[in-house]
Amino acid sequence: PRAGVSADGAAASVDAGARGAGGEHGGGGGEEGPVGAGSRAPARVAVEGEGAAVDAGGASSEAGVAGDRGRGARAEAGVPGDDAAADDGPVREAMFSTLFSLGVFRPPRRVAVLDAFCGSGSVGIEALSRGADFAAFVDVSPAACDVSIRNAKHCGYDGVALCETAESVLRRVDVAGRKVDLLSLTPPYEEVSYADLLADVAASDVLNDDAVVVVEYPVELGTLPPVLGDHGHLVGLRNRRYGRTVLAFYAHRPTGKLPFDPRPDEFDRRAW
Repeated sequence: PRAGVSADGAAASVDAGARGAGGEHGGGGGEEGPVGAGSRAPARVAVEGEGAAVDAGGASSEAGVAGDRGRGARAEAGVPGDDAAADDGPVREAMFSTLFSLGVFRPPRRVAVLDAFCGSGSVGIEALSRGADFAAFVDVSPAACDVSIRNAKHCGYDGVALCETAESVLRRVDVAGRKVDLLSLTPPYEEVSYADLLADVAASDVLNDDAVVVVEYPVELGTLPPVLGDHGHLVGLRNRRYGRTVLAFYAHRPTGKLPFDPRPDEFDRRAW
């Protein structure tokens, strides 16, 4: 299991369902700083479709899954075939610390999160525990969709599971009537074209303006560019390395209403 990190050190964990089906963090290790150039479904939860979403509630908190309704809740299952050994808790904690600094969960925002390549659903569940009021879990694996919903229920939350590709969801105009404010992409490193995937993200109508997109990618890929999309719809905000894992944060069609403070020097203008 990959334990979530809480303010008081409690381990309210979400079991890992990473590489075998979806993504989730494969890195581990402490933050090494910015990367620059050269460097089954319960009742009321819809599965395999766009059923009615249930508000997750939960107070906005930087404490994470171990706080509020999730305190002491241990997710019951991982995805069969998981071969990932690294604990992604520190990476996920750093991810959400950055999201808070960017104002993603700032009241009175009602954040809808899309956890693509969801594996066991740890990113979506963490977002719910920190104030998001809607989560959709996306994976081509029925086992991953099922375990994500069960893990969410174990931690006291509800959500929507979509058993389809991330690319197909990105072609929608909404998910269960909601536009997306936070998109997490944690694909299996060797099984995706990042250029094609991010082109789909940049062109997607499922995202709100000012939505934040978090992309996990391996350090071996090099460094992503600071602007993506034919019309520059994705603007690089942060690019941080944690062991082999790199997290890139992008703003989708930023309006200036959130304190994004883009840092293009953390990206590589020569990439792609």
